[in-house]
Formats: sequence, C-alpha cells, structure tokens
Amino acid sequence: MHATKRVVLYARYSTDQQNPASIETQLDLGKEFVLRQGWHLADTFVDAGVSGSSFETRHGLQAALARSNIGAYDVFLCLTLDRLSRDLEHSARILKILQFHNIELWTVHGAASVSPMELGLRAVLNQEVLEQVRYRTREGMKTVAKHGRVPGGICYGYRVRREFDDSGEPVRGLRSIDTDEAATIVWIFEQYADGMSPVRIAEELNARGVSGPRGRPWQGTAIRGHRNRGSGILNNQAYIGRIVFNRLAYRKNPATERRVSRENPAEHHVVQEVPSLRIVDDALWQRVKTRQEDWRAS
Repeated sequence: MHATKRVVLYARYSTDQQNPASIETQLDLGKEFVLRQGWHLADTFVDAGVSGSSFETRHGLQAALARSNIGAYDVFLCLTLDRLSRDLEHSARILKILQFHNIELWTVHGAASVSPMELGLRAVLNQEVLEQVRYRTREGMKTVAKHGRVPGGICYGYRVRREFDDSGEPVRGLRSIDTDEAATIVWIFEQYADGMSPVRIAEELNARGVSGPRGRPWQGTAIRGHRNRGSGILNNQAYIGRIVFNRLAYRKNPATERRVSRENPAEHHVVQEVPSLRIVDDALWQRVKTRQEDWRAS
C-alpha cells in the first residue's frame, strides 16, 4: 500500500487589475483536487499582488520552496503554470529545486505531473503573453497621452473628471484642476523661486497641516525630484499644461528584481500641450528652472 502523498498548494495573483478573490478560487479548486486524488494537504502558500516575473520577492513561493529542503511534502500543486511563474528562467529554477528534493510539480488544470518539456514550452508562452500585455498597455497609454489625456494615476493638483463615450464607457485620463491643491502648487513654486529649500518647504507645509500627495506628509525629495527625469513637484510639466509620457523605460534588474529606470531617446517621448491643465504660469516656471540651474552650477 502506497503512502498518501503530502501536498503543498500554492496560489498567486499579480496586479490590482486582478480580483483578490482569485486567490480563494485557486485554493478552493486546489483543495477539491487534493481531495479527489486522496492526498493530504500539508500546507498552503499565497502571494497576493506579486508579479509572476519575480522570484526572490515572492515570500509565499520562497517559504514553500524552503519547506522542500526538509522533506515536508511530495507534491507542489498550483492551479495553472502561469500562477507558478511567467519567467522562463525562474520556472526552470523552481522545477530544478523540486526535482532535487524528489518533489513532483502538478497543476489542477493539467491533472498530471508536469514534465520539464511541458514546463519549458508553457514558460516560453507565459513569458511571451506577459511581454504582449506590457506592449499593449504601453501603447494604449501612449494613445491616451496623444489625445491630451493623462495616462497613469492622479497627480497632486488634479482630480478625475468623469465623462463617458457614446457607448457609455468611461473616458480614461480626463483631469480637472483641484483649486486647493493648485494653490499649494503655486505656493511651492513661489517659495522655491524666492530661495526656500525643498526640505524647508516640506516642513512648512507639514506644520500648516497641508496634506501631501496621497494624503501623506510632505517630503523634500518629493518636491525637489529629479530635473532630467521630470520627477518631483518642481519638474512636473503638467503644471504648465503639458503632458509628457514615455520619457522613461523601466526594466527589472535580474540580480535585485528591482525596477530600474532609463531615459528613452527624445524621439520616443509623447508630448502633448493641454492648456486646461495649466496651474503655473511660464514666468514662475522659468524662475524655478533658473534657480535649479544656479544650484547645479554652484
């Protein structure tokens, strides 16, 4: 009589565009599968809101793999292989670790042990799907910018403007000026142009009880930003009625799994004038740019 297989069940969802309830669904389907197989569920591990292209930063996955070192289970089970990984290198690495400890990799969808060939083929497809999603998302955001709308999240000084197209779908990227926050923006520009440091400006705003971006306390770095990269309050061209998108490209460093930004060539930038977004006049903007140049030269 064969001993009952001990199973570790792993579930993951990646972004805020996926319903966190998908974790519950994955676990429910996995538990039903384990029951049908007559196996024993030894433990469950979860990664919520974590990309399938990461490895070291997935704490649930790392904990599950760590248990393999002590012979805690016989089967590693997930719903589908894209829940395990969307990276070819990481998929192969996970399978090697499991095979070294004589652990089988199964999926609920396939209802069978996954072979190295199947894993390799599906990992290539999953990675390609991820690249296609990234491409479509980036190009869609470019289109939004080219039409004078804001791709991405809410910037301090603005609020979402709700409008709908002819089919009743919300129009993405519409913004209107938040008058209270706009007044704070103008005050920041004026104080900096008159010689106050970003750190001192932040301290003054916090002392006055003015909420910063996303309701957090003000930081000097958020005001100063990086001029060449267009980051920070003092460098945001939306405040002079100009949308600039695709200035930076982001890549994940394979050694650290952290995103690293690199500036795209100027011809790849999407620049659109949107006068309705203007908060700061040209004269004040130029005063700030002049002081930034003077500070760099000093």
